[in-house]
Amino acid sequence: MKEKPIFEEVFAHLIRQPNCSRKLLIGSALSFIPIVNLFAFGYLYRFAAQLRRTGQLSLPEWTDWAGLFSDGLKFAVVWLTYWLLPLVVGMFLATGFRALGLDALAYVFMASVFLAASVLFCAALYRLQMRCDYKKLLDVVLIARMSYMKAAEFILPVLVFAGICAFALPLYGFAFFAGFLLLVTQSSLCYRSLESGK
Repeated sequence: MKEKPIFEEVFAHLIRQPNCSRKLLIGSALSFIPIVNLFAFGYLYRFAAQLRRTGQLSLPEWTDWAGLFSDGLKFAVVWLTYWLLPLVVGMFLATGFRALGLDALAYVFMASVFLAASVLFCAALYRLQMRCDYKKLLDVVLIARMSYMKAAEFILPVLVFAGICAFALPLYGFAFFAGFLLLVTQSSLCYRSLESGK
């Protein structure tokens, strides 16, 4: 891949991977079941780590299930802290807006929270993989700065992620896995480019 990733090229390259449909189907099926979804989390974590190390956009095989579960726990810590928690807090606040009859404001607010949480999640995941130290996740200011630096490059992937969630929500396992696969792919390549100084 190029050092400066372009989302459209990344997306096209990703869907042309050998056995992409099969790998996506496995991840989507696993994502439907709580606890079992940690294997899907682990796959996403492993793929992001591979992209950070090599920059090679090659979907890994579904192997080493014990390792996938262990990696899934790492992914889950970042996901819960930087993605799900902001969304839950945002939904609570949006409920307050709706109670005041400000439905349009609640919608815009939640869209903004979704965008911000997705970008923060990407930065936090990359930060964890840089140092493999959970204490690094406590440096919220640095993670926010990392997010701000690359926010413009993540807008399109996050909008695609939001679109997948909106249209495929009944198939939430697919929506989650496919959306996060696109997000971690683009973000890992972008941060790798930044880290290498390209």
